[in-house]
Amino acid sequence: MTFVTLALSLPVNNIQAGDQQDLEKFQGTWKLVSATRDSKALADDKVKQTTIVFKGDTFRFPELAEYATSKEGTIKLDATKTPKQMDATSTGGEVMLGIYDLEGNRYKVCFAPVGKPRPSEFVSTPGSGYILQFWERPKLP
Repeated sequence: MTFVTLALSLPVNNIQAGDQQDLEKFQGTWKLVSATRDSKALADDKVKQTTIVFKGDTFRFPELAEYATSKEGTIKLDATKTPKQMDATSTGGEVMLGIYDLEGNRYKVCFAPVGKPRPSEFVSTPGSGYILQFWERPKLP
């Protein structure tokens, strides 16, 4: 019976490891490259002012956060899903359900408005309320 228990618990450990690996890759500061909501682009001047900092499972926007429900909060990842899932919870308890794709020094994320179902693809169509963002690590001088 011990063998069965170990075999059943093994995937759970792998799931946690995958989530942890992605969480580690998010650590640090990222600059917004572009953002759209309901297929409308965020103004370039606001894009240039927007950064996000991940530390552990927390996030914060040091400056502008045009399309955020909160300037800080926590994230929860599920790297086993396709596409991978991210839940962002504000300090006020509001949860935005999203999907993400992380590759090297770039990632994209698509969030649904609070209370709406998670997006299934990386698009922001008119009337959807979906927020599509592209981020990259700042280049060193």
